[in-house]
Amino acid sequence: MYKCLRCGYVFTKKEMEDYFKDFKCPRCGYRILMKVRSEEPKVVKAI
Repeated sequence: MYKCLRCGYVFTKKEMEDYFKDFKCPRCGYRILMKVRSEEPKVVKAI
């Protein structure tokens, strides 16, 4: 999941690649994006 820093639109990498060949927001075309972190913490099993 990616988020555009100009318009705030949240989208997937697949959706972005359908519209553009490089990294741009599908809604406004802005190039500065932020990768959205998942809300669940990553759980790693201890050895």
